[in-house]
This record gives sequence, C-alpha cells and structure tokens, in this order.
Amino acid sequence: MLLLLGAARGHMIMNTPVPYNMGIQPFLQVDPLGGNTYPFPCHNQHGFTSRTSLEAGTTTLVNFTGGAQHAGGSCQFSISYDEPIDGENWNKSALFKTIYSIIGGCPAVVSNENTNLRVDGMDMEARQDSRHCGNDHGIDCIRQFMIPIPHFLKNGPATFAWTWFNKVGNKEMYMNCAPVNINGGSGDQAQMDSLPEIFVANYPDDPEVSNCVTGISADKVVLNFPNPGRFGRVLQAPVEPASKPADYCTHIPAASNAPTFLPDTLPAPHISPVSGTASSSTAMSEMAGSASPTPIATPTTAPGTMSDDEPIVDSVIPPSPFTETPVSVTSPVDDDPTADSILPPTSPVTDVTTPPATSAVTSPVAAPEVDSIAAPASTIVEMTTVTVTTTVTAGSGYKGYAVSDQRCAAVL
Repeated sequence: MLLLLGAARGHMIMNTPVPYNMGIQPFLQVDPLGGNTYPFPCHNQHGFTSRTSLEAGTTTLVNFTGGAQHAGGSCQFSISYDEPIDGENWNKSALFKTIYSIIGGCPAVVSNENTNLRVDGMDMEARQDSRHCGNDHGIDCIRQFMIPIPHFLKNGPATFAWTWFNKVGNKEMYMNCAPVNINGGSGDQAQMDSLPEIFVANYPDDPEVSNCVTGISADKVVLNFPNPGRFGRVLQAPVEPASKPADYCTHIPAASNAPTFLPDTLPAPHISPVSGTASSSTAMSEMAGSASPTPIATPTTAPGTMSDDEPIVDSVIPPSPFTETPVSVTSPVDDDPTADSILPPTSPVTDVTTPPATSAVTSPVAAPEVDSIAAPASTIVEMTTVTVTTTVTAGSGYKGYAVSDQRCAAVL
C-alpha cells in the first residue's frame, strides 16, 4: 500500500468536491506542483469511481484538509473539459477556465503568520488536518467556500480545479482537481470563451510550461491575479513582495490595483404570503434546489473540527456575497438579467391572491329564552408575529442556507 510521503503530510488538499485519486492508488499527495514529480495539471492524476454532480446556476461547497496553511493566500476555481482520454496522461495544454477568484484569506487567515495551525488529527490516508471554521470568514481555522457555478457552462463531464498560491514560506502553486458532471447549463460558448485561463506560476522543472515566480520565501505575498475574471472576492488586500527576483511575474498588477468583482446574482425565492401579509426570506433559499429543506443534524466534534471550548474569533473581513438579503415576495420581482451575471436570471414572482369568501345564507331561528341577555361588548383579536426559521448546516456535500418566514397569527 502506497502511503503519503513523510514530510508532505501537511500542506493542503481540496477534499470537496472529491478530487481525483482520493482513496485510489496512487493516493493524492498534498505537495505543490513540480515538473519532476507532480506535474501540471492536476498532479497528472485522473483516477476516480464517481463524479460529483454540479448544477449550473447554483453554488457548490469547496472544503479542504491540511496541517500547513502557510497563512492562507489567494485561490482560483476553474473548469476544464480537456480531460484525459482512456486513461492517458493529462495534456499540459489543457484549458482551465477561471470561474471564481479569491484574493487573500484562502483557505485560511491566522493570527500568528509565523506558524501553522495546530494539527488536530489525520484523515483516512494519513494527511494532517487542523480545525475547521465551518464558514468562509473564521480566523485560526480552515475555511470553506460556496463557489458559484456559472449558468452558461456546457453540460456533461468536466474537471473542477482549485489552485492556491500561499502567502508565507516558499512561493508555490498547489492544484487539486475533481471529476464532476455539469447539469442544467445553457452551454453559451461565447460566455465560456470569455472566461480567463487560470494563473500559472511557481512551477519548477518543466520547460513545457511557461513560468515565472511570485516572490521569494522571505516575503509575505498576497497574490493579485493578473486576470482574475469578473467574479470573485477580495478577502485581504494584495501584498507585493519586498524583493522581486529576476524571474518575477511582471504582469502581476500592483497591490494598489485590487480588482472589483461583479456581484453574485442569486435568484429570488417565491414564498407564498400568509393571510395576505408579506413574508420574508433570503436570496439563498432556493440555491440548494429544495423548497422544503430537511435540517441536518450537527456532527459531533471530530479531529480537525471545532470544539466548543475553542471558539473562532470573528473576522473583520467583508461579508460573503451570499449574505442574507430580505426580499418582498408580495410584489413582482424585476426580471432584468444581465450578461454579466454568473447565476441565472430571476424568474418573475406572481402575487398570491386570497380568493373571496363564499357568502353564507342563514335561515332565521328563534332565539331560546335565557336568564341573562348580557353579551360581551366586543371580541378583542391580538395579532402577533411568529418567526419560523429553517436552517441547514453546511457540511461535506451539502449547501448551507436559511429561510426565515414571518407570519401573523391571531390570538383570541
């Protein structure tokens, strides 16, 4: 049995979506790309037993395992349709089109950048792991992200890739790839062609791949991608190296020129009003494709996860673009899609009208004699608001979202 190489059990891998050679010999290693041993792209690995299904126009969870976070860095997420055929090697000219870029804060932010997070355990293949945030903004833990899958992608088998340029230590490029199947895409070739290719650098020992470096090991670098695309987030300000070696990537923009990304346009939900009153929800409520989500039990603490006595420090990083934004659903929602939207246009919402009550005809009936004819002067109806919240906790393979529905109820 081939185990992970000794000193390389740290570093990081993408564990969700399930990457090539996860649990399949030869096991996926945690090392950075290198022409002699772990070539571009994807470590030249392509073994799998099943594909992760990705629904175009929604989001997918991306999570990580690793004991050496190198103070985070910058990441890109991409799609390729140039997979190996019949077990052959990856073609080094395979195109990986960037669908999302994160500047800084990926896959972690740490308080002490001079050391990695404490190793809390190992996965089934002896890869080190540290505690996990369970969100995209925690500090001193491994983050996870909900990455939008563009609605214009072509359907069918594809490869989803994560590339990472670390902030501290030797300047390296990490890349893991996962076999996926795209569903529900429109296949707009013009928009697919407009996506930029991923950034490649810090890749030694391979003359077939054009290369440069992002800095030296002594410098802290938050990479500012030369062509990040239209969609992404800036979680930390870019940082240039103090010393730029002769083979520095001169096309990297200045740190002061951080990109401005377009917002992630999410479809608005349609929740029927209760008794003619307005109900509220979040723009994320339909992203998982279920109108009535079933709550998922919170897992018990395991190695590499957060425990109750180790709280996560709140981050000052700007909120996710998936921040819950209440929308009114008693009026039609503007259906004005733009070509720059990474997610599908909003469908119109039709008002729900309560049908008129049917008139009842009552025959007169003689009232019986009673000792008292006193009656209450009036009936008081008190209105109260009830908030019903359904929450699905993001976990491996699941999308996290919450629906908050306010209703008015009469208390007699």
